[in-house]
Amino acid sequence: MEKSTVTIEIRQEVSVTLLWIVAGVVLVSAAFLLAPRSSELWTALNYAGVAAALYMIALLLYALRKPLAPKHRLWMGIAAIVVIALTAFTWVRMESQVRWQAETLMRIRGVIGRGIIQNEVSNIMLRTLDEFYRNGPHATETLADVFRKQNPGTALGSNLHKYQGGDASLQIIVTKMDPGLIEVVSQETFVPGRDPYFKNYHGQLGMIQEKYVLTSRGMTHVNEN
Repeated sequence: MEKSTVTIEIRQEVSVTLLWIVAGVVLVSAAFLLAPRSSELWTALNYAGVAAALYMIALLLYALRKPLAPKHRLWMGIAAIVVIALTAFTWVRMESQVRWQAETLMRIRGVIGRGIIQNEVSNIMLRTLDEFYRNGPHATETLADVFRKQNPGTALGSNLHKYQGGDASLQIIVTKMDPGLIEVVSQETFVPGRDPYFKNYHGQLGMIQEKYVLTSRGMTHVNEN
């Protein structure tokens, strides 16, 4: 009879343990999936982390119930609190470090993108200016004529950037082609600039944008964002 009672108790404990495991999986998964939509994964991870912490606290309270001795409950409770606190501290530091790394990489990409754009636009503009002056003072071709000849098929709104490696985030858009003035706007459609509320040429907000203007006097450059 005693053996049968022990067997029943063991089965009950196993069933309760399985229920706790299932409840934990469901709770954390639901928190992750129902978190507000965001471009960052950390939002969902943080919701899941909070759910996991609440679950661990509830499980701890259940595990430290009687008939466990008060002394054992005290030491196990302190140990559990320390573990949860260290885990939370590590979690916050890890999130902070990952965000810092992402921001640093984005700044590096922005610097590289600006350099690529400046080099590419300078080559296009100065090549046009060089041919315009080589034609001599009596040439009939305007600056815009030379620009169109060197960039066949170019019209307002054309993208002059030569894609490399499938990266379409850099754009060099022709915005003005007057006889004596060429204006292009360069954009980095993935990397934020200085002002998050700056409206870009194509309607985005806060991305890197620069403007280059070519006249017979030379080229001017304005860092817009």
